[in-house]
This record gives sequence, C-alpha cells and structure tokens, in this order.
Amino acid sequence: MRGIHLGSLRPFRAFTIVFAAALLLHAGILLWSIQLAFDAVPPSIDVSDIAVVVPVCLVSFWMMLTLMPGYARAIAAFSGVLVASAVLRPGVVLVVGIMLLNAHVVGGRVLAWARRGDEASALFPPSINILVGLSAWIALMSITASMTVHYAPVYVISLLLPLGIMWRQALAALRALRLVVVRPSAVARGTERAWISLLLTVLVLHLLIVSKPDVGYDANAVHLQFARLFADHHRWSIDVMRYAWAVMPLGADYTFAAAYILGGENAARLLNFCFGGLSCLIAYQLIRRHARPEIGLACVCLLASSPLAFLETGTLFVENLWVAFLLGALLLALDYQTARSETTLAAIAALCAGAMQTKLIGLFWVVPLVACVGYVAWRRRDSNEHAPSRRALLLILVATLVAAWPYGNAWVRTGNPVFPFMNGFFHSPYFDTEHSFTNPLYVIPLRPWSIYDIFLSSGRFIEGFNGAAGFHWLLLLPVIVLAFVRRRSLAQRLCLALAALFFVAVFSQQAYLRYLLPLFLLMTVLGGWALSNLPSTRVARVALLAVGGMLCLVNLGFMYSASWMNGTLCLSCSVDSRARAAYIAQYLPDRAVGAYLNDTLPDARVGFFTLNASGASGYIGYSRAANWHDVEAFDAVTKAASAEDLLALARRYRLTHAVFPEPSLDGPNPIIPAIGAFRDKYTSPIWH
Repeated sequence: MRGIHLGSLRPFRAFTIVFAAALLLHAGILLWSIQLAFDAVPPSIDVSDIAVVVPVCLVSFWMMLTLMPGYARAIAAFSGVLVASAVLRPGVVLVVGIMLLNAHVVGGRVLAWARRGDEASALFPPSINILVGLSAWIALMSITASMTVHYAPVYVISLLLPLGIMWRQALAALRALRLVVVRPSAVARGTERAWISLLLTVLVLHLLIVSKPDVGYDANAVHLQFARLFADHHRWSIDVMRYAWAVMPLGADYTFAAAYILGGENAARLLNFCFGGLSCLIAYQLIRRHARPEIGLACVCLLASSPLAFLETGTLFVENLWVAFLLGALLLALDYQTARSETTLAAIAALCAGAMQTKLIGLFWVVPLVACVGYVAWRRRDSNEHAPSRRALLLILVATLVAAWPYGNAWVRTGNPVFPFMNGFFHSPYFDTEHSFTNPLYVIPLRPWSIYDIFLSSGRFIEGFNGAAGFHWLLLLPVIVLAFVRRRSLAQRLCLALAALFFVAVFSQQAYLRYLLPLFLLMTVLGGWALSNLPSTRVARVALLAVGGMLCLVNLGFMYSASWMNGTLCLSCSVDSRARAAYIAQYLPDRAVGAYLNDTLPDARVGFFTLNASGASGYIGYSRAANWHDVEAFDAVTKAASAEDLLALARRYRLTHAVFPEPSLDGPNPIIPAIGAFRDKYTSPIWH
C-alpha cells in the first residue's frame, strides 16, 4: 500500500492558492481593460459584417466536422483553397502554390545535398524545407536586384525549371500532401472540433481581409510600392536619395515582388498570408513538443485571432516571414541540443540568413541563438562525433555571406551598413548626420511593468487603439510566469530567457508592437508549454474552451484596434470594382491619385506635395515626395518659406505636375503655407 506524506501537500496547496489568486487578479484586469476598450470604440467602426460571418462559419464548420469527424484536415485544406480561390481568383492561388512548392523542393534538395554522410541527420518537416528554399530565393534576388533581368517569363522559368529537373521530388511532395489531407485521422473530441471550427473561422476572416485592396501606409509607401517599381523597371535602382529604405534588408519585399510580377497585388498579399500561416504552423510544432494537440490548437487560435495578426495579413508587412525564419531557427536549435547534426547546423545558418535579410533587429534573436548553438557544439568538440563536413561548412559559409549581403551593400553604397539608421554614428552624407533616425512616438523608457503596458495600453505602441495586442495575454502571462517557477526543462528555460532578452532589446530601441511580434509568438509557445500541466479531463477541456473561445471572439470584435481599416470586411471588394474604389477612396485616397497618374500621365515628372503622405502611392513614373523617404525633397519642402522656394525645387527636379492636399477653409495649407501659395500661384488644376 502506498502512502502520501502530508507535508508534500503543503507546497502544492500553497502554489495552487497563489496560482488561483493570480488568475483571479488578472481576470479582473482583463474585464476592466475590455470595458475601457469598449468605451473607446470609435463611432465610425461597424463590425456588423463580422457579426454575421463569424456565426455562419462557426456553425458551418462545426456541422462538417461533426458529420465527418475523421476528415478535419481535408475540411480545413479544401475550405482554405475554395475560399481563397473565390475571393482572390484561382490563378492567384495557383501562383502562390507553385512558389511554395518550388521553395519546398529547392530547400529539400539543398538540405539533402548537405546531408550526405551525416548519419545523425533526420528529415526536416516541410515548413523548414520551405524556409530554406525561400532563403535561397531571397539570396538570388538580392544579388541580381540591380540587373535588368526581372521579367515575368524569367520568373516562370525560374519556378518551373527546378520542378521539372527535380520532378520526382515534386511529385513526392504532392503525394505526401495528398496523403496528409485525405487520410482519415482519429476522431476528434467535441472540444477539439470546436477549436478547429474556431480556427477555420479565423482563417476565413483572414482571407476576407487579404482580398481587400491594400490601403496600409507602409505598404503603399514601401513594400507594395517596391513590388510595383520592381515589376515595371525589371530591376531595382537602389536610389537612396529618392528612397531612404533602398538599401535596407528587403528579403520579404523580394518575395512580394516575385509574387506581384506573376500574379499582381492579390498574389503578393496571399503569399504574405501564407507566411503568417507558416509562422503559426511552426509555433504549433514547438508547442506539440510538450503539450497535447488541443492545447496547441487553442494557443494558435488565440494568436491568429489577435488584432495584431489581422494587421500583419491585412497589409504587406515583412514580419510574417521574418518571424517564420526566427521560429524555424529556434525549432532547429532545440533539435540540435538533443541530436548533433551538421545538416541541422547548416539549416540553422540558412534560416538565420533569411531572418537577417528581412529585418535588422532579428540580430537580437539570432545572436543569442547562434551563441547557444555554438556553445553546444563547443561542448561536444571532444566527442567521438566527427567535425562538420565540407558540404555543411560550405553551406554555413554561403549563408553567412547571404546574411551579410544587404549590410555590406549598404556600407559600400552609403558608408552606413544599417542606412539610414544609426547615421549619427556612421555619418553617411546621404542622410541626417546629426541625429540617428528613430520614431520619437515609440521611444518609451523600459520599466518593470512595460510588459503590462503593451497589453493594457496598446494604442501607445502602434497606430491603433487599446486592445491591439490582444486581450488573451492578460490571462496567459500569469500562467507562463507561475508555471516556470516550478521545474521546467533547460530548453524551455532558455526559450523564456530568449523571450525576455528580445523584449528588453527591442523595447529599448523602439517600443513598437510589430517589432515585438516574435516575442508574441514565443509567448504563445511558452503558454502552450505552461498549459501542458492542465489535466485532460472533460471539465478542464470545457473550461479551456469556454475561456479561450470567449477571448478569441473578443479579439475578433476588436479587429480594428490594430488597424482601423479592418473595422470592415468589405465583403463585396473581391467581386465589385466600385466597392474597391470606394474602399480606397475612404481609407487611402492617395492610392487613387497614383492610379490616375499611371493611366493618364505615365511619362510625367510628379511632385507629391502632400506632407508625409504615402510616397508616390502607386505611381511608377518619376516622382519626388514630401516624405522622409525622399530626404532631399522632404527637407526642401518643410523648410520652404515661400512659393518661390518650391518653384525652385520644381525646376531643380524638372517637375511637370504636382499633387497637393485639398485647400482648407482658411486658404493655404495649414501645415506649410508655402505649399498652398505655390499651388495657387504657379499651378492650374487638372484633376481633383
């Protein structure tokens, strides 16, 4: 007979009391923050279309999963493809599908080449193969960016030729995908079916958001504009005087440009959505290492339903691909701790290269990760295992050069490897040398409670409203903290340390929610591991569904908080050109101006005198803009004291046309009077 020592119950009982008290406290904070967010809802927000789509999708998916419980993966796959084809056109889905298949086959071939002779290496999941292939694609485009070779036929050949050469691998990948989709799986429990229904509903909402025209400021000033210029000029001019971001890491932008050349704006936006799905898939794979499937589904559902996630898929940002690279590198680093494989080292290098090609602050993730992997390799240097092979070393060397390429290129062209940032230190003549560029709105001191600030006062950390980060963190955060007070594996504790280090480093530079997205995905993983202690009883599963499902629905109701354009789904935008035009006119009229100029004045030399508007907003001809991206023009416009000053600027650039803001009721432009004076004295209106 086994006995229970009463003393052993006291620590457990004390921990349970503390845990329950912390959850109750955070539940109160959560309800308070939701109430504050509801009280601050802008009157222009209308979530009626969301209120219709969500219940219809939930009921439909629940019925399908109930009638065919063993075919959840097939229902998910076919639903995603059908909805995407309906709102974005089948050709767009085909283009993106071929791009991902190409990345999978090429990435798998690269890793197979490095794997020869590596007996410790195991096959990598498709997500890793795709990321390695994307890293190779980005490397090739970045090296050839300034060459006039970027035509649609070249891209078609570049995609199809590897598939033709490696047709066996391509067919094997398609067969494996078919087996995963159509093979019956174990019958899911009722709560698991509910989570899948909710996740598929969130998927549909994301696709409806993707089908709208992109009216994001950054997209139309940088990311989508880069794709338009790249497609029209068939090369990148690397003109830092016109585009201050011309030599920044453009990894994600190269992939967007490739998709744009082949399938237009919808293809670029769908590819960005797929990058977000890839990030969620890797987060799920990490969670499943220590938690059951239902916990993984719940955590991914909470993450995907957050307003910040809809912001990332609602407009062309680079963070989805960036986070996928960072999480993929973390996944492989954890593998390397348990089984030393030279191929794994090479794959880590390739993914770190992709991350550094995409965003500079990935350095705060890559450096500690590489340091840990290097330490593990150093500790095992005296083991019987042989050193990395020449193939693995060669791939690591190439990846290192790829990672350094954008920074070396920037250094050679401007004298600043991180141009235009840190220019107060590097003193490049092409940008302000007195002060390093930062956004003063997001220079916020780091305090012990800053992690709470980004959840309770999200509007301070993004161009949005409170609630933008999502409300579920207020319950997940204490679960993570209290769970890691107890015994956890070394790998889990290192992941927690990485999250803390990344948060401190990024927040201290720019306290901006989008830059903290890798932290949120890692917190999702940590939350899944913390919830693994939750018993698999029916009561516990129903409680998790009730609380987590409610938080998902609350997040969906506040979809607009990270991007006010997402206050409407614009259900007719995918089929009605007039609805698209009205949507653009409401949220980004600058884009309508760019379309007009492209149609009627493609050879004009245009000056955009709308202060700090979204650049050329789609215009692909010659232009100068009163925007910090165009340093010379921006400085001249903001310092102009008279109409004659702007006339001299127009003559310097040989401008033939100019774009102005609407005259105010008081006369000239209220921000810079010289703009209004120049408009009235030296121009005549042709379109408004």
